[in-house]
Amino acid sequence: MHIISDASLKRPGWVYRRAQSGSFVGSYVFVEPRVNWKHVDGPLLYVSDGSLHWLTYWERIQLFFGWTDVHEIDFKCRR
Repeated sequence: MHIISDASLKRPGWVYRRAQSGSFVGSYVFVEPRVNWKHVDGPLLYVSDGSLHWLTYWERIQLFFGWTDVHEIDFKCRR
């Protein structure tokens, strides 16, 4: 996460959203979606647009049995 107060400080390859305080909060844009299975709060999907998505139980079951893949879940989660 990259928090800045001025838009001129934006880094290339990062996506920024304006926070309520007026500052900008940036996250790195991942080329490929990936899942962090060992996250302390449960499986976390890093979506290709830079956002985060907690995997639901149904999505975990689908991934386990091979009924879906990370790219399909990524496509559903992109904004």
